[in-house]
Amino acid sequence: MKNKFWHLAIVMVLFSCSKNNDTLPETPDESILYTLPVVVHVIHSGESEGEGSNLSTARIKEQIESLNDDFRRVPGTLGENNFPYSDDAFIRFKLAERTPDGDPTNGIRRVNYFDVNPDKGDDDHMHDWLPQLGYWDPEKYINIWVYGGFNPNENLGLATLPTTDLPGLEKELQVNGDGIMINAHHFGKSGATDDDNLGKTLTHEMGHFLGLYHLWGHVEGKPCLEQDDFVADTPPVAGPLFNCDDSQLACDGQPAPVSNYMNLTSDKCMNTFTKGQIARMRHVLKNAVRRKSLTSSDVITR
Repeated sequence: MKNKFWHLAIVMVLFSCSKNNDTLPETPDESILYTLPVVVHVIHSGESEGEGSNLSTARIKEQIESLNDDFRRVPGTLGENNFPYSDDAFIRFKLAERTPDGDPTNGIRRVNYFDVNPDKGDDDHMHDWLPQLGYWDPEKYINIWVYGGFNPNENLGLATLPTTDLPGLEKELQVNGDGIMINAHHFGKSGATDDDNLGKTLTHEMGHFLGLYHLWGHVEGKPCLEQDDFVADTPPVAGPLFNCDDSQLACDGQPAPVSNYMNLTSDKCMNTFTKGQIARMRHVLKNAVRRKSLTSSDVITR
């Protein structure tokens, strides 16, 4: 069983409802392609660029390309699928081209952890101290911290949820830093493990950042059929699935969605967002605090 970090999305008060109360937002308008700017803060320990946790520019760019392949369901890539219940999300990501001061940038910042020595306690939440290592205006950038302070499989990733009118997303952000943390061992293609080495951790975490829960919901210990991720077209599962065995069953006896990005299956079999998940993410981009402004941010050219 791989040790993926289960509590990947932050909410301070959890909201629960049954599948019968799920609301499916509007069908995506395929004429609108949302392009969202990202800044990658590479937190290293003094290594030279391309060594250890100071990941190479090529690997970072490859990870962003893979993220786009997944969200756009690009044929011939690891994001391709032909499931009728899936689709192109018409969401893409682009490394920032301008800093908050208006200077040119490649969207990658490199920070030596020991040059900053952030003020933090052992019990502090990462998103309360990560901004000390770099934080650009969350109204204009998706902040992604690539952190080298974990061993492989210790904590793969962590993301903050948006705040909007959808079930499960009504509460205000309760941490200092809005964004995504990815363990450097699992950012992009790597030799870290056989299960989490193809860059799908960022796709999973970006799903959380845009309002998606795990397929088994967000309240542990509920009866199987009452598990709820607030998306009507994802069959309920009792808990995370950890392998690509397509004979596994969901709570309703239908095939379990082992290929869905919001599960914890191996990277090699993750390639699906459902139409309902896509509609929820696009609703977030139209309505959520610190998300809707990303679609018109002036730090990239479109």
